[in-house]
Amino acid sequence: MPQPRLSVSSGYPFEDTYGYARAVRVGNQVFVSGTTARGADLDRDAYGQATSAIGIVAEALQKAGADPRHVVRTVVYVTDMADTDGVARARSEAFGAVRPASTLVKVAGLTPAIARVEIEATAIVHD
Repeated sequence: MPQPRLSVSSGYPFEDTYGYARAVRVGNQVFVSGTTARGADLDRDAYGQATSAIGIVAEALQKAGADPRHVVRTVVYVTDMADTDGVARARSEAFGAVRPASTLVKVAGLTPAIARVEIEATAIVHD
């Protein structure tokens, strides 16, 4: 029997434009789309942007019945490797005790163009 699918929206207009969900839960697995800071948080440094993006990820996890302790993997995209320390600090503050697997990738650009970091997460709800 197929597992029910739950799609979570954050209300970000680009979700409708691009045709995606902020997060999708199927069974005990939750997949959170790549997430950047928004609004005034985009004017912050990489640490501030990463902290903001992680907050949006955490909210999506919560709406899907999960939380940061369920995260088993993150993928972090940065536009400048010089931002790695600040992004790593924000990620460690959020997931340090959980220690999920992670990948860091440098990319040529993100959407919106002012974004310095984008974070996606995969979680498995185990309780």
